[in-house]
Amino acid sequence: MIAAYFESKGDTDPPPFTPKSDWTPPWTNVPVNIKKIIQRDLEHFDSKFKIKSIKPNLTKAEVEALRSLQNNPLIVIKPADKGSAVVIMDRDQYVLEGHRQLSDKNYYIQLDKPIYVETIPMVKQIAQTLYDKKFINSKQKTYLIGSEEPRPRRFYMLPKIHKEPEKWSKPHETPPGRPIVSDCNSETYYTAEYLDFYLNPLSIKHPSYLKDTYDFLGP
Repeated sequence: MIAAYFESKGDTDPPPFTPKSDWTPPWTNVPVNIKKIIQRDLEHFDSKFKIKSIKPNLTKAEVEALRSLQNNPLIVIKPADKGSAVVIMDRDQYVLEGHRQLSDKNYYIQLDKPIYVETIPMVKQIAQTLYDKKFINSKQKTYLIGSEEPRPRRFYMLPKIHKEPEKWSKPHETPPGRPIVSDCNSETYYTAEYLDFYLNPLSIKHPSYLKDTYDFLGP
């Protein structure tokens, strides 16, 4: 439908950092021959691909067991930092490891309140400046600011069970955790994406740049 609607215009790629469009061409403007093809395909799909009832691949007991684990307030379930293992930890141990890391003042400071409330106007001002200087268009400005209320960042850890148990935070009991702060949908999530788009091509030109482990070990 979209190709038929714009058949008289050349192909153009939207500029980066533009919200995805959910626009659909008006049905009244679609050529008759295209309408017939669409209608024929819909009738074919309806006749050939009936939705059948989905049979579960887990027994009732297995579903109940998983639900019980999911709702158990005494444990934390996380993927291991390395490998494909699933780790089940006592919640008290997980929280203790989190407090141990967050209390290290070399890396963390305690805030009295979230700072994203102050950061949001700064991000908006930067986006407005880029727009005023014609570096971005109005759609890109909307994308960089974000259309939803920013989500607070979440701190969590992936247990490093590959480490020697003798060297765990609490030997043989509490493995160290790899700290991760989820930045998804934060107030700077989209502007960070914008910066990465322009800075990454420059960073890989540095003579000391290594793409990954294979690059390091390669000939």
